[in-house]
Amino acid sequence: PKTAGTSVTTALTSAFPEDRTLTPYQLNNVRKHPPEIYMNAELMCGHFTHDVYGKRLPRQPDFILTFLREPVEHFVSLYFHLRIDPTFTYTTRLTEQKEFAEEIHLFTREHSIEDFLQSPFSRIFDNFQTRYLVRGLTSNYGDYSDAQLLPVAERLLLDLPYFGITERFDDSLALLESVMGLEKGLNLHRANRSRNKPRNFSLTNQAKAEIGVRTGVDTILYELAINAFNARLSAHHSAT
Repeated sequence: PKTAGTSVTTALTSAFPEDRTLTPYQLNNVRKHPPEIYMNAELMCGHFTHDVYGKRLPRQPDFILTFLREPVEHFVSLYFHLRIDPTFTYTTRLTEQKEFAEEIHLFTREHSIEDFLQSPFSRIFDNFQTRYLVRGLTSNYGDYSDAQLLPVAERLLLDLPYFGITERFDDSLALLESVMGLEKGLNLHRANRSRNKPRNFSLTNQAKAEIGVRTGVDTILYELAINAFNARLSAHHSAT
């Protein structure tokens, strides 16, 4: 979540037949649709856990991808998204407490990001990318600390056939085209940016430092991802 997923989805759906592309609604309501659409699907986009693949789909995906984002920017983007989304389901996936999404939404609407950082709500989003990557691809590791999750996240990330970097969006799409063997180029379009974020917004040094501490494990994961991404991109350029 909040790593340019909507933009990536827009780009990918332009390269696949519409009748073979599954929507998040179809993934969340499998019993309401004929099984043929799942057997014949070529693409599905959304923030889905391994349990969704294993329990709902008659045929498992053979290519899963994700994106990572610079951790401080990601935290800020999450904060502004929470202000406009009272049903942020990823909150409940990490906490298993459904009422939190509405409470957090109401709190962020009335409080600054500095106040948010002082609230217990904000702790849910510490090292969010590491937590979600692991718990989104496997249902294990529920009792692990963030530091214990890190090597699991690193392994899961590097085992994916592809991952992109939000800050390297153009390079990421070019590499994705190559890895997926897409003859038709992906359309570049940025979408769903933080609509509630003021243009003149800036973090105080204290808030930036606090977020840096809260996302320390994410930062290690992100740095590893940058190095691995550069290596994959270099190999791509050498092969073309």
